[in-house]
Amino acid sequence: MKKLFAVAVAAAFAAPLAASANPILYGRVNVNLVHEDVEDSDSAWDLENNSSRLGVKGSEDLGNGLSAIYQFEFGVDASDTGAFSGRLAYAGLSGGFGTFAMGRQWTPYYGSVDKVDIFQSNKMNDEYIGPSRIGNAVAYVTPDFNGLSGKLALIIDNGGDEDLGEEFADWWNVSVDYDNGPFSLGVSYLAAEGDADGALWGVGAKYNFGMFALIGQFESVTDVDGLDFDAYGIAGEVYFGNNTLRAKYARQDIEVDGVGDADPTNWVLELEHKFSKRTRIFASYEDSEGGIGMSKLLDDPDSIDFGDSQRFSLGLRHDF
Repeated sequence: MKKLFAVAVAAAFAAPLAASANPILYGRVNVNLVHEDVEDSDSAWDLENNSSRLGVKGSEDLGNGLSAIYQFEFGVDASDTGAFSGRLAYAGLSGGFGTFAMGRQWTPYYGSVDKVDIFQSNKMNDEYIGPSRIGNAVAYVTPDFNGLSGKLALIIDNGGDEDLGEEFADWWNVSVDYDNGPFSLGVSYLAAEGDADGALWGVGAKYNFGMFALIGQFESVTDVDGLDFDAYGIAGEVYFGNNTLRAKYARQDIEVDGVGDADPTNWVLELEHKFSKRTRIFASYEDSEGGIGMSKLLDDPDSIDFGDSQRFSLGLRHDF
């Protein structure tokens, strides 16, 4: 079962970059002051890094509508060590045929399904099952057909995992997306090849009414190493001036052979204020019942009762 989520699947990315003669340097510093209270444990304050990053991207016009594109992006520990970690690293070609790229990329699954991942504070997306970024990826994104597009990605790792066998692609992921005006919808499916047994599918949707938006998603894993696992989230945003109020309710329905059933839930509230396009502050609160989070189940597969927890976060984010 762990292989389904640890190896996961391949990659999609945003629309082709605009032609640029020079690399574009960008980044984000996001640091949160957090108080966490976990059942049967001491409550504590901490200063946490929240997906701070440094990157460079660009493209070269090759003529006849063809461009070369590339991106490097590194995670940076802004709260303590300043250490770097890999996030994205790919090169590709883009043109009238669509976009093709190879390297470490965003998965099609994440972009199509995880639409309730809207919160500025970290660790507010525990119900999400699927992968986000993955290496050894070959991906193709179709052109946009009046809002309709498709993504196909493969993980090719030379049989790096013995349970995956010697297939050309260890994993594959296909997504279909519709994005037109205020409405967006994504459906994605990923599966293993070779001797591994595992598949995951999900759907996500969002509708923006102008002053507010409604968002939802659903994911399902069926009979993988004795595990049946469903997860869903319902969220909303309200916009007023430079402020955004967000809320979410999420639930996981878990059945593990020989262990039992569990239905962990969580809800989240967040208020964000933007000083400018680059600088914002936010306050978030999460209440979890039953220890929601796929990572916890993977760490302790013999138990699906992890207790309750509350988490409060104050954050400051600056983009450049």
